[in-house]
Amino acid sequence: MGCRFDQIIDRRNTQCVKWDATAEVFGREDLLPLWVADMDFTAPEPVIEAIKARADHGVFGYEIKPQSLDEAVMDWLKTRHNWAVDPNWLSYSPGVVVGLATAILALTEPGDRIVIQPPVYPPFFSLGDQNDRIVVENKLIEKDGRYTMDLVELEEIFRSGVKVMILCSPHNPVGRVWSRDELLALGELATKYDVTVLSDEIWADLVFPGNQHIPLASLSPEIADRVITFMAPSKTFNLAGFYLSNVIIPKETLREKFASQVQRLGNAHSNVFAPIAAEAAYRYGGPWLDELLDYLDENASYVQRELAKIAPKIKVVKPEGTFVLWLDCRELGLPSEELNQFFVEKARLALNDGSAFGESGAGYLRMNIGCPRSLLEEAMKRLAQALEGYKK
Repeated sequence: MGCRFDQIIDRRNTQCVKWDATAEVFGREDLLPLWVADMDFTAPEPVIEAIKARADHGVFGYEIKPQSLDEAVMDWLKTRHNWAVDPNWLSYSPGVVVGLATAILALTEPGDRIVIQPPVYPPFFSLGDQNDRIVVENKLIEKDGRYTMDLVELEEIFRSGVKVMILCSPHNPVGRVWSRDELLALGELATKYDVTVLSDEIWADLVFPGNQHIPLASLSPEIADRVITFMAPSKTFNLAGFYLSNVIIPKETLREKFASQVQRLGNAHSNVFAPIAAEAAYRYGGPWLDELLDYLDENASYVQRELAKIAPKIKVVKPEGTFVLWLDCRELGLPSEELNQFFVEKARLALNDGSAFGESGAGYLRMNIGCPRSLLEEAMKRLAQALEGYKK
């Protein structure tokens, strides 16, 4: 009997962005999609059973959020992240990006400056630009494929006057799981300059052996007072389509501002199935997640080994967390447009253009490894053939 994650599930014609929008985005039907950051695995069985049981009821009217969901989230945070969360700190949002936008509107004014750390998740740029805020880039420092924060520059930026910073922890796309020392240094700067950190910790549960995710707000009460944390079951259990995230705000004044903005936007409710799926995942999905992490770890190692053999000019440092790889293709010597064209037209692979993650992402591609191993084997086969033809 094979591993559950080896099963190939046809996601085409399910209104799935990753598979059904590939032709529209990349211009070809025959591509293997390794871009959008959701996984090609079924959710944990207890989640599916809980959704079916609710569907069998047949009535889907207006509902209230069950207290049992709060308890499940708090139990998960305590068990998995050693973080004791007060129930008063907890609220919800229809997705992390929506939550981040809500916080930006609640805590800043048009023209205010917002700090981000590229190369980083593309919506971080648009969250500022589309809300008439000024995005300030504190670029990560890269050395031999490993990224660190430029804390010296960050302090200069904080000193010059900002209200809000968006932190990506663990970091998408570079795969860093920030250390306690790095997070403490950041937290101390935020405390010193009274900056609120919007901590996107959606990847918190997807961390590989040898690394530990530490919620920024768990470090000290002083740091917690300057942090709004966003987590979700979406990446962890492949539930992105339910659009539900957890918002954790220890400081009462920040909670009040956030809640007021939620009311102004009329954005206080989720769909009927989201709380049910989330609660089942947090209560019963732990064993499934443990198996998943082993599988993803092996996937990352497999791609790293294969690239070293077939494409040594493409460098990849194994990520500390997430299920995306950050491929450094700069030694191929191709401008971004030609690099993307090569992968689409020759290798027939759909990957994310690194330039979408900021200027410092030029020459890189982001690869989603949240799929059965056989699809990665096919991807490496296609890439090897394309490179052989390219040499000729």
